[in-house]
Amino acid sequence: MKSETFYTVIFLFYSALSFFPHQIAAQESDSVLMNPIKSEAFKVMSQFFDYDKTIPLEVKTVDKIEETSYIREKIVFQGVGNSRVPGYLAIPKKGNAPYQCVLLLHGVGDSKESWWKENSFNSGGLLTKQLIDSGFAVLSLDAEYHGERMLNNDYESADVFIFQKGWVLQARDMIVQTVTEYRRALDYLATRKDIDASRFGAVGYSMGGMMVFHLCSTDTRIRAAVASVTPILKENHSALAVYNFAPYITSTSFLMLNGENDDRNYSTIEAEQLFQLIGSDKKDIKFFESGHKLPGEWTKIAAEWIKEHLN
Repeated sequence: MKSETFYTVIFLFYSALSFFPHQIAAQESDSVLMNPIKSEAFKVMSQFFDYDKTIPLEVKTVDKIEETSYIREKIVFQGVGNSRVPGYLAIPKKGNAPYQCVLLLHGVGDSKESWWKENSFNSGGLLTKQLIDSGFAVLSLDAEYHGERMLNNDYESADVFIFQKGWVLQARDMIVQTVTEYRRALDYLATRKDIDASRFGAVGYSMGGMMVFHLCSTDTRIRAAVASVTPILKENHSALAVYNFAPYITSTSFLMLNGENDDRNYSTIEAEQLFQLIGSDKKDIKFFESGHKLPGEWTKIAAEWIKEHLN
């Protein structure tokens, strides 16, 4: 790799890259032509999602509840730096261990709780129930600065520093950190006898959809994924723009779900462009007559995709 390539990517990664505030301002602009970074530059960019695997996970189970169809543990583990990451891991009672596990990634301003409430913005409780009833374990974490981790931002919602203050670098670091912590969560799941570590799934909504692109392009353990209403950042060479990651998703069966009228985050043309860039030969895209809030039926389609391509 040429040194100038390395330093160019470093500069691009640490420069003030686009995030949701720019996306809002650009909602009336023409569709962009997406030119993903080349493989040499991507190898450098993907290193920011790497971590030292020898750092102990220090996992603790701090609570456990038993429901009719599953047992749910609240776990906490060592994330990036000095962070402690809380999450819910539900093991189904249906079927026999080891169970395949699906990661659930929430959007900005939401939390791991959204995947346990049917009336949440993303209808996440419906999806969780469908996955558990199909015999999958599920894991949902709080992204940095969300849920129980708002403490790390003096309890100010991420909506404030992203949409009102425009702190693009803090938003960038938040996403990179959270994706890396989901990778560490996979390491933990691989230590459990009740989890099948050979194939994992992932479903993300909004910001969570972005993280699914990042995760699937940097970790081959995700074999089936669904990215819903994923914001498409429009700044060339952004370290978060999903089109820079899409070509390097090659080993994941990948489904995109979009609203036809989600103009704040993408146009239908841009969603189609992004879909064409995905490197996997097993992929599909579907549109709903909606905006950023998809109708509840999206969860059934997502669950069916995971069931078909993960089993």
